[in-house]
Amino acid sequence: MAISSSANLGGRRAKIRDALMDRSPRLAGMYCAALQELDADIAPGLETARVSIICHCMREVMNGLPAVMAVGSTPRPNPSSVSLTGRLPDLVAAHSGFDLRAAQDIVPVPSAIAAAIADLVAAAVKERGINVANAAALLTDGADTKHPLISQWNSAQRFFLQWTHLDRNPDAGRSLPTDDEVRTNIRVVEDVIDVRTAVFFENLSAVEDILNIANATATEETE
Repeated sequence: MAISSSANLGGRRAKIRDALMDRSPRLAGMYCAALQELDADIAPGLETARVSIICHCMREVMNGLPAVMAVGSTPRPNPSSVSLTGRLPDLVAAHSGFDLRAAQDIVPVPSAIAAAIADLVAAAVKERGINVANAAALLTDGADTKHPLISQWNSAQRFFLQWTHLDRNPDAGRSLPTDDEVRTNIRVVEDVIDVRTAVFFENLSAVEDILNIANATATEETE
């Protein structure tokens, strides 16, 4: 399979890649790209870019997993908070005669900007709730948002997010994570895919057993 030709996909990695490929070739590609970058030799001067690429790919995998592996996942709001934020500069430019930092208790705001801010806040609130709900659906098959697995999942998600965006590490103030740290967080995602795949095949096996019993009964009745 061309998507994994340059990545070191051993038994478990290949199994996870195949599980993703069956559900989303795009996510499988992101997973393989992350592993390919992680396994490659580190070129001098590209250390930060390498970590950012790996973490971006894994963040995309984490964001996409609930939709392809969880039952009852909730779609993200459209437009997203990021999209709505991008509209604000043009709105502010069109209404340049007001100051949000005016030293007064009540600051008058043009209705168009007030509506845009309200939409932005609503989308951000929904996204936060959806992230938690979808993680619960993926990890616990339900709405147990307090399950310990949720905390572990969120920790890995924060790790990938903070190293995806270079502006969160201005002037390289923090040391880059080690490969072992990166692998540990990737393993959190791999474990979830492993479990979800096992659950799927266990359920599939149970369904096949039921069908075999039903078919055997039907055959006996016709004889």
